[in-house]
Formats: sequence, structure tokens, C-alpha cells
Amino acid sequence: MEKIYGNAIILDGKDFEITRGYIVVRDGRIKEIGEGRPSKSFEDLKRGIVCPSFTNAHVHTGDASAQDYGIYKSIEERIGAEGLKFIVIEDKEKVKAGIEYALKEMKLQGTGAFADFREGGIEGVKLLKDALDKIKIKGVILGRLNGDTPEKVLEYSHGFGISSTDAYNFNTFRNLRELAKNEKKLFALHAGEVKDDIKEALKLRPDFIVHLTQADEESLEEIFKSKTKAVLCPRANATLAVGLPRIKDILENTLTAIGTDNVMINSLSMLREAEFIFKIARAQSRDYRFSAADVLKAATINGRKILKLDDNSLEEDNIADFIVFRNNRYIYNPTLGIIHRFEKSDIIKIITEE
Repeated sequence: MEKIYGNAIILDGKDFEITRGYIVVRDGRIKEIGEGRPSKSFEDLKRGIVCPSFTNAHVHTGDASAQDYGIYKSIEERIGAEGLKFIVIEDKEKVKAGIEYALKEMKLQGTGAFADFREGGIEGVKLLKDALDKIKIKGVILGRLNGDTPEKVLEYSHGFGISSTDAYNFNTFRNLRELAKNEKKLFALHAGEVKDDIKEALKLRPDFIVHLTQADEESLEEIFKSKTKAVLCPRANATLAVGLPRIKDILENTLTAIGTDNVMINSLSMLREAEFIFKIARAQSRDYRFSAADVLKAATINGRKILKLDDNSLEEDNIADFIVFRNNRYIYNPTLGIIHRFEKSDIIKIITEE
């Protein structure tokens, strides 16, 4: 099956070069990107701006039924091991409904793929898998043990998503890492959110680390030297009052994606996340040259690379997974416009592989 989308402003390739023309999609893949008008009949996008769909590289959908619950309590009281979150997720029917809400909301906001650090062991993984059977979106499920064997968790999930470096002893961590590696699955963990435990995390050779809020200069150097991939969630960190990561330094020195984190804490809007990151990074660094393209890459194509998913940059033979924003003739820079000015209501079309 072939579909042609024309009269478009296309953020072409991995550097978002502007192509004013058309995209040909056949059997779920981009077969051609060309300038001008296509020779065949096409769907007129009316000079809409086309960019890769968002990748929410770190989210917890299981607490979506308790949005902003406990807003004036500490991070430990809200999402710590005995916090409000873990009371909320005892109600499986509410968890199930909340997950389904989160998946629908992500799709509506232009997210084509996401990674969930799933609590609750195999049972928690199955809740998300059941929701994905009903609401089609590309989900990477990273499970936790919760009394289950590591082998069983890996059988049902795409890898391990560990809560912190304090979760297990080093030998257990090492065994989990080797098991995931042997099964060609992901091993990732939170680190540097409330304390700088980056060095301990790096000893485990994770596929990626989430947060890095408390990473000092030495820890950042270790991350950059080891080329450890990072996922940042600054809006959640700010809401939880634990500080902010060194956004510009991290984006410019290692492969970095972004996520919205707990739905209990933060909205699922990748547009809001990207705007916050762009502006905070400029404020932190006082560098007016800091590029919007770096942020849009982190919000789209970088996440899929970190999660080992098919590339959705707008290039021939890549997966057709993209968003179309309505045209705004007054915008000088379409890349900046997406993260700086557009809202969910500006999305006029979503093409996803699911």
C-alpha cells in the first residue's frame, strides 16, 4: 500500500534539513523524499511541518490514576519505596485504567514510542502488555523482579529497569546485567536523582542511565568518557524539587534522550518537556547559540536509538513514524517552532508504525 504526502515542510534526515516537497510511504516505510510536487496524486498537507514522532524514553504509566497526588510532600514520601505511589498501585483496576489513559494520551500528543520502567514484577508487565494489545503504540517494557525470577521477568519484558543503585547488592546487579546482555535485552537504571551515585551505576555498565540530576563534574566526565547513554527528565526533577541536570553539557557530550517520568508527577507532553529543556539549558549555560535541533533530536530520534528501535528519522527506507504540525507562516525556524511555539492542538496528522 502506497501513500503520498505533498506540499510539506519536511525536517529531513538526522540534522533536520528543510525539504519543501513530499514523502512517499509504502508498506510502513519511507520510500522517497523529494522536492517540489510529486508526479502522482497526493494528500495535501498545506505546508504542514513534518518531523519524526516523539520518543518518551522514560515514563512510569502505572501511577497515572493519581496525577499530582501528594504534590506538597517530599520525593521520598511520594515515590520512595514506601511512598504514596506504591499505595496507589496496589489497586490493580485503577492501575489498568490509568495505563490505558496514559497510552491514549501519549498517542494523541504525537509520541510514537516509549519506555516504561514497570513496577510490580511480571504482574505489572502483564498489565501494560494487556493495555498495549488494545491501544497500539510502540512500548518498551523494562521490568523489575518483585519476587519473580530474573529469567521470568525477561521472558515477558524487553529488559530490566532498576529503581536505584541501592536496589540490590553488586553481585545481584552483575548477574542481572549479564543475563540481560546474553538475552540481547536492555539493562537500565535510575541514578543521580537524589544523590550522586553515578560511579556505582557506571560499574554496572548500563545501556542507559536516567536522571543525572546530582551528577558532579567528575561524574559527568566518567559518563562522557565511557559514552554511557543518558535519559533526562528535568520537568519531573523540578517538580520534585531535587534540582536539574546539566542539560547542555549532557546533550552535547553523550547520546541523550528525554522522558516525562511518572505520570503521577508530570504530564505526558513531550512538547512541554522539549520546551522546558531548551529554555532551562539556555538559562543554565547562558549560551544563546544552544541549538533547538539538539533538543528535538533528544525528543525524537535519539530515544529510539537508545531503546534499540527502528530509526524514524525522515530518510528513505526508515520506518514511517512521524507527526505533521499545521503551518504557521510567521515562523522563521520550523525546528525551533515545534518545541518553542506549537501545542498538542497544532498536530494535524500522526503516522505511526503501529
